[in-house]
Order: sequence, then structure tokens, then C-alpha cells
Amino acid sequence: MWSPIRLGRWFGTTVRVHVFLILFVVGKLLMALLATRAEDGVRQLSQTLCWLSLLLAALAIHELAHALAAYWLGVEQEDVHLWPLGNLVSPAASARGSEPVMVALAGPVVSGALFLGIGLGLYFIAGATTVWNPFGNPPHGDLTDTGAPTLADGSLASPLSRVWFVGWFGYLNYLLFVANLLPALPFDNGRVLRAYLSSHSDTSSRDSIYAPWMAHAFAAILFLGGLARLVIYWRSDGVTLILLAVLIEWLVRTESRMLEDGGYFEDGVFGYDFSEGYTSLENSAAKVRPYRESAVRRWRRRRSELRRQRRMAREAAEEQRMDEILDKLHREGRAALNDEEQRFLVRVSNRYRNRSKSQD
Repeated sequence: MWSPIRLGRWFGTTVRVHVFLILFVVGKLLMALLATRAEDGVRQLSQTLCWLSLLLAALAIHELAHALAAYWLGVEQEDVHLWPLGNLVSPAASARGSEPVMVALAGPVVSGALFLGIGLGLYFIAGATTVWNPFGNPPHGDLTDTGAPTLADGSLASPLSRVWFVGWFGYLNYLLFVANLLPALPFDNGRVLRAYLSSHSDTSSRDSIYAPWMAHAFAAILFLGGLARLVIYWRSDGVTLILLAVLIEWLVRTESRMLEDGGYFEDGVFGYDFSEGYTSLENSAAKVRPYRESAVRRWRRRRSELRRQRRMAREAAEEQRMDEILDKLHREGRAALNDEEQRFLVRVSNRYRNRSKSQD
């Protein structure tokens, strides 16, 4: 529903386009089209189309790095949902080991390397300087000047020139690199933090309390920073920071509801501690009024039930497929398995291994 466009499978990873990316592209094109003067609108529209195309290319390279790393290490990667800053990953149980960390780091490393290579190349070849400010160049009255590199004489590169294209591509890779350093979902460093915490048994299950509180803290920092840029400096990018803060906070709260719906409780079933039997409930003199479930809670409960049913159906299909592959392996040997069957066997085996480790 939220990722209507499917771009196929990249090295075993299904890639889709999230509605956020569609709205972002449409919004930027409308802003360029509705420029103050008709001739400015046409000019900014063509330039906006160009840097949006460069953004899509940077996103493709970023996610391709993740897919290649997962394929090389034999790690199962969840479906990719492209949005303007990478993959809008949803909360899920974190995998253990160093492989998920390497897969999550592959995207930022490639984006950062592209930015550094482009920056050095522009400086030594054309004498131009790429944009190091994540918020772009100071406002020049033209939205398309945000990521344009600065020439040796202090002026910005001419729109649609070769230096302009290369500088914009470097700046967009820099944005992907910086954004994905945030240690919170949906960013790559958030996945790194989850994998690191999950690999340490002394931090308790479900990534302990550190990852959610880290996300809360950075959401608050982004919100205050966006508010300051919006109120003090009158910069529209403050709205972007506020929206990112809202997104991070929403994902943290969504994960909390998922844990409740899925039955992950630390104090026992439904919050009660039954370690001493049922006497703790019988000895309680408090009387609880009949609970009336609200419409919102009914909707959430039904969604949770549908998610559980889909998960159970997927796991049943995987178990059946695994039995078929194991039977073929027993009868004909490993050489008889094709590439898809071998990848499936490695992927599901890794999932079972990570699941058993998380239960230890």
C-alpha cells in the first residue's frame, strides 16, 4: 500500500518505491513550476528534474551497495522501500553478528566515498569546491543553487554545466551519508546500533532500552534544531528537520505497539507477574471495571492479527519450501541445488540461527 511501485529484485533484495519518495518528487516539481515568473518556472523545472534524477541515481547506488553486501555475505535483507534518504526500514527484530552491521554500513560507506572522490576530483581538476553544509549553499533566491559547487572565483557553477552536474551528485551523496549517520531508525546507523546491541547478551533482549531512548533523544535534538532554524533564521529546512523528528518518534512508538501486540512483555503475560502463581491477583482487593475497547484499539488489534496471520503463512510456506530443498539435498546432493535454492537455504538457515541466538 505505502510502496506501490516495484523495481524488481536487486541481488536477491526486493526494491520498492515508497509513497514518500513519490510525494517528495512531485512536491519539488510543483515548487519549481510555481516560480514567481513564468520564465523562472520553466528554467527551475528543468534544473529540478536534473538534480532529482541525480538523487534517484544516488539512492540506487546507495541501496545497491546494501544489496551487494547482503548477497556477498549471505545475509537476508528485508525489502527495500526507497524514500528520499535511503530505505524507510520498518521496526523489526534485530539480527545478531557482524554481518548485519557490515550490510548496514555498506550504503553510507559507498555514499561517503563517492562524495570524497567527487570533491577531490572537482578541486584538483576544475578548482571547484563541493558543498559541505548539509543544508546546502546560503539562499540565493534559486532552489536549484542548493547543491551547486563553488568555482575558484567564488561564483556558483552555471546551471546544467558539467561541473554543476558532478557537484550536485556529490552533494546528494553527502546528504545520504550524513543523514544515515543518525543512530535511529529508519537510518542505517540505527540498524548498526540495533545489531550491535543485539550481539551483546548482557544488554537484554529486543535491543535493550538503549536504542529506543537514543532514538527519542535524537528526535528531540532534530525537533529543537528545526524549530531554531525555522524561528530564528527563517530557513525552510527547519520544517524538514521537524518532519524527520516526527518520523523517528513515530517509528519508535510504532515499534512499542508492535511489541505489545506481539506479546513481548518483560513482566509476564499482559503485564502481570505470574512467578508466584495466581495468588497475586486473588489477593488484590482492587476491583476493575469492565474494559471497553476503543475503536482505535480494535483497529490496531485487527491489524496486529492480520500481521500475525501473514507472518505465520509466510513461515509455513518457507518451512514447506525448506523441506522440499532438504529432501532434494538428501536425494541428489548439494550439487543438484540451483542458485536460488542455495540462497534460500542459506537465508533461512541464518534466520533460524539468529532466532535461536536471540532466545538464548
